[in-house]
Amino acid sequence: MVDVRLTPISRKRGFSKRALAENLEAAGIRYEHLRALGNPKDNRAGFAGEDDERRAALDRYSALLADADAVAALDRVAELAVSDRVAVLCFEAHDHRCHRQLVLSHVDEQLSVIGTTSASGSTRRAH
Repeated sequence: MVDVRLTPISRKRGFSKRALAENLEAAGIRYEHLRALGNPKDNRAGFAGEDDERRAALDRYSALLADADAVAALDRVAELAVSDRVAVLCFEAHDHRCHRQLVLSHVDEQLSVIGTTSASGSTRRAH
């Protein structure tokens, strides 16, 4: 489980970083928080907005993924996905209104270049 929340805390019992990690590990699931893939608080509302607001939020987050720390975090997710199934966790329930879609898209691109199964589960060939 890769947690891409900027701040992995929650008012919901069991969803804060420490409790979540302990519960997942007790169930045999590895937990990793990648803060560099978190969406800034002031960009979150745009993902739930109208089309133009969502596009602006997607564009801003996409630009943030060019940061060296974010690139390293994306590489880490791809590395994990080569050898195991990876679930990407965020607070937003709907993936089409969340930055997870961009994380997974970038990871899919990386996996397609190396010719392995994509994060979405389809088999990719090297380009």
